[in-house]
Amino acid sequence: MSPDRRWSELVAAAFDAGRPVAPMTRVDGGVSHAVFQLRTTAGRYAAKRLNVVEEPWWWDEHRAAARVEQAAAAAGVSMPVRLAPPVAALDLDGVRHHWQLHRWCDGRHPTGPDDAVADWTGSTLATLHRRRGGDRPAPPRAPYPLDAWHEWLAGHDTDFTREVRRHLPTVAASLEQLGRPGPPLTPVASHRDIKPDNVLLTATGPVLLDWDSAGPDLAEHEVLRSALAMGFERQRPFARTLTAYHRAGGRPIPADPAVFHGIVEAQLHTAEWLLWRALGHRGDDPAARARAATECLARLRGAAKSLGHIATWTGWLSELRGQL
Repeated sequence: MSPDRRWSELVAAAFDAGRPVAPMTRVDGGVSHAVFQLRTTAGRYAAKRLNVVEEPWWWDEHRAAARVEQAAAAAGVSMPVRLAPPVAALDLDGVRHHWQLHRWCDGRHPTGPDDAVADWTGSTLATLHRRRGGDRPAPPRAPYPLDAWHEWLAGHDTDFTREVRRHLPTVAASLEQLGRPGPPLTPVASHRDIKPDNVLLTATGPVLLDWDSAGPDLAEHEVLRSALAMGFERQRPFARTLTAYHRAGGRPIPADPAVFHGIVEAQLHTAEWLLWRALGHRGDDPAARARAATECLARLRGAAKSLGHIATWTGWLSELRGQL
């Protein structure tokens, strides 16, 4: 029996999900964790192989994310049904992987701006933001200073690391932008990664996927990140998302450039994590390291693009404030 088939048998048994009718197959996406489709005698499932860091902080964050997911489900946010146990640690030929299993949802990801999706995004965020505070006492940490990037890259001379070094002026400009003061913001415990890749349009409406990054955030930051991502950076869906958010009880967003800090900060945080993975500090195999390198550079390019658009986005907020 092939290793893929044996993993399929182990995962199905661990979650009492019938017997596999075929080996698991990898599906697109899953930058942080690999996702597979598992077909069994009981149905179809999304099997997520967690990229675990065996340190206490990682498990603390994982459990905090699970609590946010459970609270959101109780509040009526549509998401895939997760099977128990929350995580299964399974061993095969001396290799241990940690797995989650969800029921499979048929649908498609958004591929362009859509009024109904914008309305759903705004109202869903308002629902999520009714849960104030966070599961951890400390807010999300600040991005690492530029000196840390130089330290990480020291001793590495590859096409990838040379490209990262060319992006260091973007890191410096981002850190300067993030150091500017802004208005008071609203702490929440939320999804933190609402974007087209994490939303599935199904026959019964949108479904919000991938809660592994859930945790403490700032409401204004998440709304703006999500409105731009789900609206493909177009003004109409951006405005429609914020209007739906406000009508569902969300607080108005001030027209201040500093409220867009969350977009740049998220891009830097993700680029840091992906850089560590690409350099081999998280035990990834060569294919996963290559994917991490590609995604790291994409986040750095995204930060540069965001810095260039903040003035325009602030203008959109100014126009919208006069309409609400």
